[in-house]
Amino acid sequence: MPGTAMIMAAGKGTRMMPLTATRPKPLVEVAGGTLLDHVLDLLADAGVERVVANVHYLPDQIEAHLAGQSDRFTVTISDERA
Repeated sequence: MPGTAMIMAAGKGTRMMPLTATRPKPLVEVAGGTLLDHVLDLLADAGVERVVANVHYLPDQIEAHLAGQSDRFTVTISDERA
């Protein structure tokens, strides 16, 4: 069982416009939850304890969303803005 997982959350989601005009692709809602939440649920079910997420497009939204996951994971942000 892997203890750490990398979440690729830096994409702009241009093919999902206009849904991604004001929110990053990982925060688009599908089937009652964000794409990011669906991934996080699967990782929790797999026993992952630490997630590393890269951010670039509208990163503050993703960082804020992941800050609410501290009860389930240790979260590290890989900042790809530069």
